[in-house]
Amino acid sequence: MSKNIRASAAVAAAICAVGAAQAAPVSPTRSGLMAAVSSYLDDHGDLCVGKYMWPRYVTAADRRSGSNDAIQLPVLERLGLVESADVTPAPAAVKVNSTNAGQSAGGGPVTRYSLTAKGQQFYLRKKRIVVGAHDQPVEQDADFCVAHLSLDKVVKWSPPERMHGHLETLVSYTYHIKSARWMADPQARRAFPIVDRIIQGRGNFLMTVTARLQDGNWVAVLPGQ
Repeated sequence: MSKNIRASAAVAAAICAVGAAQAAPVSPTRSGLMAAVSSYLDDHGDLCVGKYMWPRYVTAADRRSGSNDAIQLPVLERLGLVESADVTPAPAAVKVNSTNAGQSAGGGPVTRYSLTAKGQQFYLRKKRIVVGAHDQPVEQDADFCVAHLSLDKVVKWSPPERMHGHLETLVSYTYHIKSARWMADPQARRAFPIVDRIIQGRGNFLMTVTARLQDGNWVAVLPGQ
């Protein structure tokens, strides 16, 4: 074999070796996934209740149906987080954030709830992705948030699968949580049962997040990304 042929063969072997190394998937490790989930929760660990827009309006129809706002906002008012006023006629904003806006006309007084200075402390003005209708991701500019999660430990993860052109794994983890002091109030706990369940589940309840392999590292991603 000539020197040129041997040199070409060596170069080809080196190229194949580099290509194989680049193609080889990086298996997730507990330490790598812990770093990914911890970083994710630093930015996206806020526990919010889906009250994106203020002021909010509660109609007679809301009160009859027992909507979330009809139950929760009076509790928040007692705790000094919101203040209310009856408004007539119903403003156009009722159509935006009343559960039963279509039934509000002529159905009795409409109550407007606005955040107090104390309540403003929990209104986080930060873009976040939430799951909307038909499980589609929706971007919101702000929300009323009552707690923040941080990582306790990664418990398990699924075998990586290729999704949307990337390797992804579903990571299950337990968490620590720092909640607003007023969430210890018995009425607040009853008014926000899901939040209360998450608070009480610290250290035991499993949360999940999707981690994606990007540039050789596992990165936790928002829903729909």
